[in-house]
This record gives sequence, structure tokens and C-alpha cells, in this order.
Amino acid sequence: MNRNLILDRHSRVGKSLWPNGIDAVVLFNIEGVGWEDLYYFSGFRGTSGVLIFGPRERFLITDGRYILQAREQSPFTVIDKSNNEDIALVESLLRDLGAKTIGINAKTLPSYLYLKLARLGFELVDVSDALAVCRRKKLQEEVELIKKAAEQASKAFLNILNDIRSGIKETEVAARLEYEMRLLGAEGGWGDTGFIVASGERSALPHGRPTLREWQKGEWATIDFGARYEGYVSDITRNVYIGSPSKKAVEIHSLLCMAHIEAVSRIKPGVAARDVDAAARQILANRGLDKYFTHSLGHGIGLEVHEMPRLSSRSTDVLEQGDVVTVEPGVYMEGYGGMRVEDDYLVTDKGAQRLTADIPMELFVVMV
Repeated sequence: MNRNLILDRHSRVGKSLWPNGIDAVVLFNIEGVGWEDLYYFSGFRGTSGVLIFGPRERFLITDGRYILQAREQSPFTVIDKSNNEDIALVESLLRDLGAKTIGINAKTLPSYLYLKLARLGFELVDVSDALAVCRRKKLQEEVELIKKAAEQASKAFLNILNDIRSGIKETEVAARLEYEMRLLGAEGGWGDTGFIVASGERSALPHGRPTLREWQKGEWATIDFGARYEGYVSDITRNVYIGSPSKKAVEIHSLLCMAHIEAVSRIKPGVAARDVDAAARQILANRGLDKYFTHSLGHGIGLEVHEMPRLSSRSTDVLEQGDVVTVEPGVYMEGYGGMRVEDDYLVTDKGAQRLTADIPMELFVVMV
């Protein structure tokens, strides 16, 4: 990763840390837990490492599996921990720096490491919000990666439509989707967070994970999916009907598209995120369906599927240029089913730019 790009990130996050008494930040990646921050602030994509950085000093600790990779990916001093414990090296480096107040990401730091650091006498301060704020604004290089992930996911979805048939299992749909994404050059799907494939009455589950249920003719499935490309993700939801769609299903889908488009029309810098949510919710309320819209309108995406800002009725966020957000109004009726229509947007000075433009916003129909 470009050294100047990473140093710029350190400079931006440092403006909210160093003046407030933070001497250094320690970020852990424990076999993949916390990799996002470590990658963003070091360029390193291995599954194990520790980054220590202050106003001027930067060190990356890893083990023998990743020494060469770390030196290729990160511009910082790489330290081979060999047979030493991470915590021993971390303590030694922090003592050398004279650091006493240490910033950590309390949302990803395992409790056993927190306790070890605390016993060493360091004052630990949670700086997860500052890290998230820094990661929120997407530069053009990041936007291009998200667009590529959206393109791969969209093509994969369109490719598997020919494989959908009456009796196909939800798990098979999810597996075929990820396989197609990998063939198109993606790293895969979202990793620990699996796709949503919910058919028939199960589509009333907003987060209905795929099961062995066989999807039948006369039913639709809600499919929530996305690709990961060079660390960055896309997030898309489409609905697919096997056979001739019912009038009610078509009406619900059309209404969701109207709510989606209305919300997108409100997106621009300086707009309260809750007002965008309200715009979509009002369209559904006009038809008495807002009570079936049981989640927030959207969220930020980037290295994680859920990032800042949050588009919800309780959000205090205000949209900024460089935000990348989802818009995903949904309706979920127990005993009947549910639908959601989701796309990804970049907030620009002119409004919203759709990053998932390679896939139509329609109710897909498969005739068998």
C-alpha cells in the first residue's frame, strides 16, 4: 500500500488523539480478529500482527509466517517476534517510546490482552470511535475497490439465475454465488458474515441465513449478498421469483423501489441520516406498510459490511462527502414473506452515486 496514503491516515486520526493525551496506539490482529484496522493503518493483510504507532514512530510485529509479506505490504519497521510473546514485545517498544497512555480498539481487543496490558501499568483508552471516523471517509482508491466488488457480485448474481430451479436448496444458491464471485476475481463473500438466502415464508426473516429448505415454484427468495475485493466489500439485496409473480408480490416490490428511490433523492452532504430513513419510511406509511419495515434504512460499508454512518430513525449522523452507504428498505410479513431492495451509494457533492449500477433494480423472475 502507498506509504503516503497510510501516513495520511495516521495524520488524520492523530489529530483527535495526540492533543488529548494519547501517547501511542496499539492495534492487534489475532488470527483475523481486528484485521481491518491493522490493514487500514499498516497495509498488512496477514492473520496475525500488532501495529504500534505514535506521532512519529511506527512498528509492525508479526511472526515467521508473515515476515516477507509484511515487508512487501507495509512501509513500516517490521519486527519478527520469533519465540517472544506479542505482549512482551509490545511492552518493550512502549517503554522505549516512553508511552503511558495507550489507545486501543476495545471493540476488537480480546479481554485477555486488555488485562495483560492493564497489569503492566499502562492507562488504556478506547479510541475505536476515532478509528471508525477516520475509516468513514472513502478516498477514490477505496471507492474504486468497492465498485469492483459490486461489479463482481452483480455479475455473479446474474450468472446464477440460469441455475435457479424449483427444488434448489437455499444453501446451494449461496454456495453458487460465492463460487461465481471467486471465478470473477473476488476474494469471496463477506467471510465470517454469510449471505442471506430466505425463500417462501422464510423471506419474512430480515436475516434469514440459508438452510436446506428447497425453494419451490410460486415462491420468491430474498438474497442479500456481496463480494470482497482487496479487502473492500459490496452489499446488495435482490428478490427472485420462481414462476409467475403474484400481484401482491409485484406491488410490494414496486413500493420498495419507490421508497428506495425517494430516500436516495435525499442523499447529499449535510443531510441528517435520520431524514433519509424517514423519506423511505413515509412512502411505506402512505400504504400502511411502515410497521413491517423493522430495521434501519442503511449503513456504511468499506472493509466491514457495517460501518459508519448509520441511516436510521435514531441516528445522530450527518452525511458527509465520501461516505459510502447502503439503502435497503424492506417489508416483512410473518406467515407471508418479505422483500428488500438494496444498493450501495457514494455521497458526492452533487448527491448520490450508485456504485451497484451493474445490476437492475427489479423483481427477477425465473420461469421453469
